[in-house]
This record gives sequence, C-alpha cells and structure tokens, in this order.
Amino acid sequence: MSKKQSPKTLFGGSIIKNLLMIAVSGLLLVLLALLFLSIYTRHGQQVEIPSLEGLQAEEANTLLRAKGLRAEIVDSVYFRDGVPGAVIDQTPKAGNKVKEGRAIYITIYSRTPQLVSVPGLVDYSTRQAMAMLTSMGFNQIAIEEIPSEYAGLVVAVKYLGRTLASEERIPVASPLTLVVTKTYERDSVMIENDYNISPHQPANEQNLSGGEGAIDDTFF
Repeated sequence: MSKKQSPKTLFGGSIIKNLLMIAVSGLLLVLLALLFLSIYTRHGQQVEIPSLEGLQAEEANTLLRAKGLRAEIVDSVYFRDGVPGAVIDQTPKAGNKVKEGRAIYITIYSRTPQLVSVPGLVDYSTRQAMAMLTSMGFNQIAIEEIPSEYAGLVVAVKYLGRTLASEERIPVASPLTLVVTKTYERDSVMIENDYNISPHQPANEQNLSGGEGAIDDTFF
C-alpha cells in the first residue's frame, strides 16, 4: 500500500515551481529587452571616423558612405593658396567612434573668394585708410602719390587700375592702390644770363656792349 503525500508537500512543491517559472520568465524578458535595445541602438556597430583633411568634398563623402556615414558641408573659407573644395576641418575629429548613419560635418576651401564692400575713404588719412583696409583682409596695398597743397590724404582707391565707388564689392584680399596726396616744392626759376641781349634791347645798349675797343666813326 503506497503512502499518501501530505497536503503540505504538494503545496510546497507547487510554490517552488511557480517561483522558478516566474524567475525564468523574468530572465527571458530581460534578455529580450536587452536584445531589442541592442538592435534598436545598433550597439556594438560603431564606426571609427577616418581623417578627411586634404580630401575633396566628393572624395570625403565617398569614403564616409563606404563606412555607413555621410558628409555634410557646414562652412567654406576662401584662402588664396588653398585648394578649392578641399576639406580643412571636420567634426567629430578623426579617430572618434560613432554610430552608422551619423553625419560628419566638414569645412572646405571656397572655390570663389568672398566679396566685401570697400568703404569710401576719400579725405581719410593714409594711416587710417591703411588700417581699415588691412582689418578687412586687404594686405596688398600700393601707394600712388600725387602733388597737392596738403599731404597724406586719400584721393581714391583703385582696383585693377580703376577707381572704386563707395561701398563697391570686390573679392577680399585683392591688391589695391591708394592714391594719396603729397606736398611738392616749386622748381627753382632759371636766372637768365645778364650778358644775353634781348631782341628788344635798345640800340645804344647794344653799341655799349660791343666792347672797350669800339671806335666812334663820328670823330672822323
């Protein structure tokens, strides 16, 4: 005759089973949540950013697309000796790791120079005009002097041989010519030789100038 299990044993075994099932279910939920977050955020699929400086914008974009990234131009700077279209800066910097699909912001050399308005500088002093133009990025400034009663005043600003109008826009860093005034001394007057005889000099003066050995014909 088999022994009957007590109600206490049956009840205790059921509690343990339920606890185990709850623990396993909770663990599965946590694992599924982590898996979902990993897929959603692409965790573990970060890409190292390559160096883009010196590359053309098209080349930089092609390189980034091969790594699942993309380039976005945010600024352009003109530099006379720079290669137009070349990348000079990037954000984030090379070597950082980002997620796929991230935009890399780049700054390139401009293909055309920036245009700036040259203010009217007539009657400014040469020093003031030079300081103002230099602060605007014009570093190649020649001086052309013209005679005047007053010295050191600007008469005109020339670009490529022509006089600029006030607030006219030209490429920054272009060579300019400042036309400024300069005082001058009058040339010394040539003193005529006292011995030169004017055509209108009286005849008696001409006879006297004949020399000490001249003889008066009326004596005979």
